[in-house]
Amino acid sequence: MSNLSNTDIYDADLSSGVTAFDTKNFTMAYQLLAPLATKGNTEALWRVGMMQMNGLGMVENQPLGFENFLQAASQGHAFAHHMLGVAYMTGEGVEKDIVKSIEWFEKGAEFGIPGPMYALGMLFEDDKEVKQDLEKAKYWFDKADRVSP
Repeated sequence: MSNLSNTDIYDADLSSGVTAFDTKNFTMAYQLLAPLATKGNTEALWRVGMMQMNGLGMVENQPLGFENFLQAASQGHAFAHHMLGVAYMTGEGVEKDIVKSIEWFEKGAEFGIPGPMYALGMLFEDDKEVKQDLEKAKYWFDKADRVSP
C-alpha cells in the first residue's frame, strides 16, 4: 500500500508533464498533462493549449488550444494572456481581431513579461494592423527592455 496521496500524485504528474514538455517529449507530456488540464490546472491548460495550437505530439487543433488558453488566462496565467494576443493577431484558433489582440497583449504586459510588450511595440511600429504610433511603440519597447533580463 502506497503512502502517496492524490495531491502527491497530482504534483508528480504535473512536474513530470512539465519536464516532458520542456524536453519536447510531447506525447508523454500530453498523457500526463491532459487529465490535469481537464481538472482545471492552469499550467497544464497552458501547455496542453500550446501542444494543440502548434500540433506538438498530436494533430493540430487550434480552436481547442485557444479554449485552453482562455481557461488558463481566466485563472491568471501570464503566458496564456500573451498567447491569446497572438491567436487574435494571427487568426489561429479564433477569428482574427486586432483590437482584441491588443487588449490581450496589454493584459499580458500587466504581468511584467516582455513578450506582449514587444508585440505591442511591433504592432504600433509596423503601420500594418494598426495606425502607426511611434510614441506608443517606443513606450512598449522601452518597457519590455526594462523587464528583460
